[in-house]
Amino acid sequence: MANTPNFVKIVTLHDPAQAEVLRGLLEAQGMQVLLTKEAAGQVYGTFVGSMGEIELYVSAADEGAAQALVDEFFAE
Repeated sequence: MANTPNFVKIVTLHDPAQAEVLRGLLEAQGMQVLLTKEAAGQVYGTFVGSMGEIELYVSAADEGAAQALVDEFFAE
């Protein structure tokens, strides 16, 4: 999914649990979140390389606040 006028990619992850935690954190702040996963990684159950990528997108209006929360999450 390329950047669209309404959503921007904040981070690429390889851990589904981490992606869900971040989604919950951002949604708890009232942000709309989209997660995209590489289909082949889901089929084969792999989280290695590009087949395991999970991209997290937020509304362009929330980009700054979302990036700050993601940065804080990874700093801890």
